[in-house]
Amino acid sequence: MQRRPIATALAFSAVLIAPLATAGQVAGKNPDTVTAIEFTPTPAPASAAEMVSTYTRSSAIVTYSSGARKIFPLSHHTLFQAGQRIGTGEAGLVVDAHGKPISASAASDAGEQAKGPFHAYAPDGNSLIRIKDGKLEKLFLVTHYEYHTDAPLVSGKGMTELYARLPAAMNLTTLNQDKKSGKLKATQLANIDMSGVGGLWIPCAASLTPWNTHLGGEEYEPNARQFETVPLAPMNLYLGTPGKRADEGGANPYRYGHLVEVKVGAGGTATVTKRYAMGRFSGELAEMMPDERTAYMGDDGRDMMMFMFVADQPRDLSAGTLYAAKWEQRSADNGGSASLKWIRLGHASEAEIKALLDRGIKFSDIFETATATDAKAKPEQFKDFKPVFAYEGTSVGGKPEVAYLKLKPGMETAAAFLESRRYGALLGATSEFTKMEGVTHNPDDRKLYIAMSYIEAGMVDGQNGERPQDHIKLKGDAKDLVCGGIYQAHLSGAQKDHMGEAIKSEWVATTMDALLLGAKKPFGQVQGAYDKCDTERIANPDNIKYSPAMRTLFIGEDSGNHLNNFLWALNLDSGQATRLLSAPAGGEHTGLQVLTDLSGHSYIMSNIQHPGAAMDLKNYPDAIKVELRKKIDQRGSVGYLGGLPAIGAAKH
Repeated sequence: MQRRPIATALAFSAVLIAPLATAGQVAGKNPDTVTAIEFTPTPAPASAAEMVSTYTRSSAIVTYSSGARKIFPLSHHTLFQAGQRIGTGEAGLVVDAHGKPISASAASDAGEQAKGPFHAYAPDGNSLIRIKDGKLEKLFLVTHYEYHTDAPLVSGKGMTELYARLPAAMNLTTLNQDKKSGKLKATQLANIDMSGVGGLWIPCAASLTPWNTHLGGEEYEPNARQFETVPLAPMNLYLGTPGKRADEGGANPYRYGHLVEVKVGAGGTATVTKRYAMGRFSGELAEMMPDERTAYMGDDGRDMMMFMFVADQPRDLSAGTLYAAKWEQRSADNGGSASLKWIRLGHASEAEIKALLDRGIKFSDIFETATATDAKAKPEQFKDFKPVFAYEGTSVGGKPEVAYLKLKPGMETAAAFLESRRYGALLGATSEFTKMEGVTHNPDDRKLYIAMSYIEAGMVDGQNGERPQDHIKLKGDAKDLVCGGIYQAHLSGAQKDHMGEAIKSEWVATTMDALLLGAKKPFGQVQGAYDKCDTERIANPDNIKYSPAMRTLFIGEDSGNHLNNFLWALNLDSGQATRLLSAPAGGEHTGLQVLTDLSGHSYIMSNIQHPGAAMDLKNYPDAIKVELRKKIDQRGSVGYLGGLPAIGAAKH
């Protein structure tokens, strides 16, 4: 049955109890199994002290098979903060290909450089990995850092923002668990060596694959059209090739914007692989389906695309077929609904794509281009060129605009896997999605959940502007839609692509409709005085993770419309969304991962990214962006919500 969008409301009775699909063993002496779980709500900040803090007031109410109920107060724990020394390593330290701290950033448009060393304040994707080593179980945490916020100028005269001006970092942390209390402790930390893949570019969210590896995405891929003629300075810092274009031996933009897989060995060694066969775009993360072959990827930004990858073999992402979705709208109301059709972009192995990179392929090798002015003035000359309006990736002063493209002969594979969004738009895939971020799945109900952080621009009816296609035409109050929402897609088999060829997966998304929507600030709402969206509903969801054992979708916000971002728990059976955790003003909830039975305890991994960042608070009055900001510890933190008993693992 198709769900209508759920109107979220907090009530002190919290969420209704619903039976779980599975049950697990309870920690301690209680032999009962867990049959249901509900959460009580954490109130929104009511004081300046709460506005600058990370806190939870929630409890989990657990029901057992005997009928007994027990309350478990939740607690938030910080494992470490950016810059903190853990053993011999420093969290978030930004280094070059030789492992040496970078001493100065790439220059800004004004020619300003920041002074290092740098410790990135934006921890993002987490994967807590459990590895059996004989009779021992070892715990490792892979954490990557999206970016650093700001730092002092080399001149000593002020600060400068650092987004996309440094290479990124990834840490491997050894954890110990107190089996009785469940408390986790970081004992050793080290940077993961990225030199074998040319460095790491703006990584975002992550997932733990069914085969126990970390899988994250590189966001806002460098615009290869632009960086063909100018150096990619941040990655030149990493490689030690300052001022050089790719054709001069500098960083090649096509090496960035890929899914990154990390395998951890029992001895604490990490092996890194960029998954070139999964396409190149602004990948939030990749979420693997139960067949261990099919993956869905969020494409974060405006004028983006929804991608699906089907690997040739289970647990092997080195070769497969890439698809892009076409939205065929059925309804414009309540966030909209559509059927999804899949455009086949191509099949490749990462060895094929790496060979293209190694030979120095450029944007101009793949496409011929023309401006809209030229194409309209000389229609006969440019009759084989097609208009494309899609996000072009990280640029210097650039913005999306209509470009007329013509694929050069024999460049289909290069276009599909190195210019996935542009090529998808050429083939007719939908490129109007806005801020398509987190992706997670519900294997029991065969549902895929997608966070659309902001619903605006090309997704809204009448706002298509110069875009040459108009697949998505949503209706509603723009002030409601901009608060974003969660979409759900039904997954099934026996599907065909746009050419009529069978898609070799039983987990193909066939429909898409809104499950949970935010809304504008209601008249007279006192709580959240600085919020533009309803404080008592989700706003601009980003990082999401589903727990089959809890029948709960966890939703982390990254909102410009809530001053304090929240972590929510949406019970799928009751439809109730409950606030669990509040971040300091300007901070984002990242690093979500749910572990429901780790030696008798359950955990919700939860990072706080860029708290108090100037870029995130700049639109607020001085009372917030100046005075309140002074009270915020701006180092990002890596941590978790604890206090839960073992819930058990789902069986599919």
